Amino acid sequence: MKKRIASVTLAAALFTSLLAGCGGTGSSSNSVNASSTGASASGSGTVSAASASAVDTDVENREYKDVNITIYTRMDTSTKKGQWFTQMLDDFQKEYPGITVENIMTPTEADYLDAEAVMMSDPSSMPNIFEEYGGSRVLDYIQAGNIVSMQPYFDADQKWTSTFNNTGWGLADFSDYGIEGYYGVPQNGYFVTLYYNEDLLKQGGVDPASIKSWDDLMDACKTLKSAGIQPFEMGEKDNYRFGHLHTVLNYKTYGCDIAKKLGNDEVSYDGEEETAIYQMMIDAYEEGYLGTNLLGMDDGQEREMFNTGKTAFLFMGSWYASECEDGTHELYNNKKIHALAFPYVNEKYADNDMGGGNECYYVANTGNEDEIAASVLLLKYMTSVEQVNKLLKEYPEISCVNGTVEMNNYLLNEVMDIMQNSKEMRGDIENYDTQQHMINTVRNALQGIPTGMTAEEVGKNIIDTSKQYEG
Repeated sequence: MKKRIASVTLAAALFTSLLAGCGGTGSSSNSVNASSTGASASGSGTVSAASASAVDTDVENREYKDVNITIYTRMDTSTKKGQWFTQMLDDFQKEYPGITVENIMTPTEADYLDAEAVMMSDPSSMPNIFEEYGGSRVLDYIQAGNIVSMQPYFDADQKWTSTFNNTGWGLADFSDYGIEGYYGVPQNGYFVTLYYNEDLLKQGGVDPASIKSWDDLMDACKTLKSAGIQPFEMGEKDNYRFGHLHTVLNYKTYGCDIAKKLGNDEVSYDGEEETAIYQMMIDAYEEGYLGTNLLGMDDGQEREMFNTGKTAFLFMGSWYASECEDGTHELYNNKKIHALAFPYVNEKYADNDMGGGNECYYVANTGNEDEIAASVLLLKYMTSVEQVNKLLKEYPEISCVNGTVEMNNYLLNEVMDIMQNSKEMRGDIENYDTQQHMINTVRNALQGIPTGMTAEEVGKNIIDTSKQYEG
């Protein structure tokens, strides 16, 4: 059985051209030493260079006494990763008894982002550490002076810095906005593919090798539907599902550059380019291919339908392959689930994909030096090779840190093989917009598709809602 070293050495070459991952932004530079200085933000929204020497970076040898910090994440203790995370925090507090960590988890993305925005709007409620995906939300926090630059800490500890590969730096890099240095600690990456049930496709007379384009996929869905096999059951109750479909269809139609074109208003959400994307989604929905109860089903139920052989396809990030490792997935255990590249709409962009850095952690600038130092120390501990190895043994994933254990997840290996053919990736398309609200605005509008909205109405909804934030 083929095995992979957890360092995911392919990432070093593969992600060199990536600007960002799941909602990230940044330049094509992948060297963490791109700037020898950190960056500090003033309340006016301008960013100026700050000398790294002004920061006490020796966080390991600092004396901590009754220091309390809070970490806010999307971890879920029902998963192996969530269990590793909880144990890691316990181990950290035993090693550093002068630091107490309050662990707050909100697994559902929409709820998490809403709560994060409220917390970060008031300095008195900011968590010391929080999980994010880069993009305009984090940019706003940096410009408000609410995020600590990690550059001085990377510069001061080259041993730690050298353990990272190129997978997630885009989530910490805001140089496109004139901000020097790196502002986060990347933890993992992801890649969106199309998973399929080998037995159901065979039963329905569909050859998975024939699915190259979106039209091919729609033809396969028609064939399966006529055989009484449901193609997808998307859990659009969690609105990121259509959000991700909208993103990947854009990249497979227009290439990853469409993200920046939308972000700078060169292309409009109510223009002909985006209307065509909405119409593709509407057509698939109206044929019954995408599901039978989209707004009544969440992503957990969507996965369960696929895991139990009730649907033929699932399109999702590589975290799905990681989750299959928990031993409860009979289809995975019997190697009946496999991965395909997400089908292209325009063959020219077959190698443009949704993926990159996924989870990145940011330290809030609370003004308390002990809290900041303790927060940085926790992130260094969490991303140490020792802790990453412990995680990868239980939950193989695309790691931003070069672990040294072997991974034996056949499905993740298939995903990583597909990744090697990708030449450009981006994360959530809305996060390249300078307007922080766009990810929710677009996702909420896309939920209108199952209620009968036309493509033109979806675009109008996005533009009309955006206007409410102006002024």
